[in-house]
Amino acid sequence: MTLESPEHDAPQPTPAHLSEVGAALYRDAVDGYDLTIPELAALLQAAETVDTLRTLQNAIDETGPVVGGRPNPLLPEARAQRAILVRLLGLLDLRLDGDDAEAGVRPSASRAARKAARTRWNNVSRATN
Repeated sequence: MTLESPEHDAPQPTPAHLSEVGAALYRDAVDGYDLTIPELAALLQAAETVDTLRTLQNAIDETGPVVGGRPNPLLPEARAQRAILVRLLGLLDLRLDGDDAEAGVRPSASRAARKAARTRWNNVSRATN
């Protein structure tokens, strides 16, 4: 089941609360890919996470990696935010510039095709044994 909105072809406005960096990520992805509603939600979260990481990194840069002889307490949060960003970007699975794939084709389509081919091959192999 695919959720379609009547404005599906209408350009998605960039959320006003995003910083310049988060907004650039959001705009580039929306302009470059045909995203589903769940992908748009993940993209928004990724852009917000980029903004959070920027804020955390600025604070770490101001106070330094060591505060009062101990590791800066913001370091674990920055690490957690990076992990979240990696997961969100993995969900989106956007093709990076310079990939060998054709323009507009996501790597997930290739991976899905390879997985389907392996499954078919394994089913054929089991059937002939």
